[in-house]
Amino acid sequence: MYEETISALKNLKSIAAHIASLGKIMNKTEDPQLQKLLPEVIMELQCTHIHLDFKYKSTSLNLINGRGNVIRELIDYCMTFITAKKPEWQVSAERHGWAPKQNDTDA
Repeated sequence: MYEETISALKNLKSIAAHIASLGKIMNKTEDPQLQKLLPEVIMELQCTHIHLDFKYKSTSLNLINGRGNVIRELIDYCMTFITAKKPEWQVSAERHGWAPKQNDTDA
């Protein structure tokens, strides 16, 4: 989910299309923090999109270089797990007390 989220933010598309793609990710993820961050980004995008002075409603853009705090927070959160090479299932399992099996080198 983390790589999919970053990929969605990198894609060039309209704000409405970004809202739709992030909404799909939000509906699929089981990560509670991602479930919290995605609606915040979506709401910020919706506010931007409906603002009367916003001139780029149909212009394709990417969000990966976004300067908004909620977008940066989402990017930083996802990059933490991408860099650590942890899939969503592992993050969830570790939050519930699971730990990878340690090799016993004393045997």
